[in-house]
Amino acid sequence: MRKILALGLVVVSGIMLFQSGIAVYYSLNSQKIQKPQVVELDRVEGINCPFFFPKEQ
Repeated sequence: MRKILALGLVVVSGIMLFQSGIAVYYSLNSQKIQKPQVVELDRVEGINCPFFFPKEQ
């Protein structure tokens, strides 16, 4: 019984390790990184500090 539980834990941890490796690979894939966009901001004075919002809002 213990061997079956240990084997199950090894399989589950291996699957989780494989999934995290795939996630790291996709996060480093340069094709998915978008070019930065220029955003114009409006400044609104708050009580303690200014707030910045995109001009569309």
